[in-house]
Amino acid sequence: MKKIKVAIVGVGNCAKSLVEGVTFYSKNPNETIGLIHFKVGGYSVSDIEFVAAFDIDERKVDKPLHEAIVAEPNRTIMIAELEPSRVIVKRGPTYDSVIDENRDYFIHESKKLSVDVVAELKASGAEIVLNYLPTGSDKATFAYAEAALEAGCSFVNCMPTKLGRDKAWIDRFAQKSLVLFGDDIKSQFGATVVNRALLELFKRRGFKITQSDQTNYGGNADHHNLHYRPHAKEESKELALCSVLSTDDVKPIARMVYTEKNYDHKRASLFLVGEMFGKVPASLHVILDDEDSPNSGGIVVDAIRAARVLIEKNATEKATELGASLMKAPFKQLSEEESYRKFSEILG
Repeated sequence: MKKIKVAIVGVGNCAKSLVEGVTFYSKNPNETIGLIHFKVGGYSVSDIEFVAAFDIDERKVDKPLHEAIVAEPNRTIMIAELEPSRVIVKRGPTYDSVIDENRDYFIHESKKLSVDVVAELKASGAEIVLNYLPTGSDKATFAYAEAALEAGCSFVNCMPTKLGRDKAWIDRFAQKSLVLFGDDIKSQFGATVVNRALLELFKRRGFKITQSDQTNYGGNADHHNLHYRPHAKEESKELALCSVLSTDDVKPIARMVYTEKNYDHKRASLFLVGEMFGKVPASLHVILDDEDSPNSGGIVVDAIRAARVLIEKNATEKATELGASLMKAPFKQLSEEESYRKFSEILG
C-alpha cells in the first residue's frame, strides 16, 4: 500500500505515543491488541509515515524526530524504541500556543524565527496534518488549518478549538476535496468514553440522571495548561456527555485538575446519581487509571487511515458522519454503538 504521509503539529507526549505506537505495530504486523480497527480500507498502522513536524520548544526544534519526542518535558511511557529519523522538527509559529504560566516552566520557547509552514508541508509531501497544539491555541490552530488548505492537506484537529464543527471550515476543506476531522480527539478508553457509555446504560435502563460529575487528575504539560485554560476542554467533554441525555436530566459537569506528581498518569473520578423504579435513588462511583497520552493513539491511527480512504473514494463529504467515532465534539453526535457501525459501513 502507498504510505500515508503525515505532518505533526506539536511534538508533545501524544505525538511521542503516536510515533512510537506506529513503530510498535510496524515491527509487530500481526498484533491486534490495542487497535479498534486492525485495517481501515485495507490500510494497516504500518502504512503511516511521518514526514514533517513542527514545534516551538528549543529542546525540540532542529532535532530529528526520534530525539525530539523524548526531549523534556515529554515523559510518557515508552511504547517502542525508534530508529533514527530523517525528519527534522521545524520551528513553527507561536501565536497563542504558550501561556505565561507555561513559559520557561514546561515550554522553553525557541528564539528562532518560524519557518514557512506551507512550503514545508509541500516539500515534505504531507497529505494529512495532525494538530496536537495545547487547548486554547485557537489562533495557532486556525493558522495551521489555513496552511494545510493552502498546501493541499487534510486536517485532523485533536484539540477542542471549534473547527470540525464549524460549517464554514467544513465547506472550505470540502471545496478542495480534503478531509477535516474535529474536534478534540477521543481517548480509546478514557473518562469521557466510559462516562458516556455509563450514561447511555442508565438511560436505557429507565433512569433519570440527577447528578453527573467527572473529574480528571493529571500532571503533564497538557493538564498544566488546562489548569489555566480549562473552558474549551470542559465544554468539549460536556457536549459529548449531554448528547446522550434527555432535556430533563441534569447537565453533566466535567473538571480538569492539575496534580504535578501524576505527570502523564491520569486518574478520573466518575460519580453518577439517578432515580430508578419508583424514583428510588441509586449511584455509581468509578475510578479510572490510565496513561494519558497513549490513550488517544488508537483513535488517531484510525483518523489518519480514514482520511486517506475518504479521499481515495472521492467521499470527503462523509467526514462529518465519521467524526462522531473519532471526536468528543464532532459536527454531529452519535451514540458509541451507532458511530462504530457508521465507521465500518463507510470505510469497510
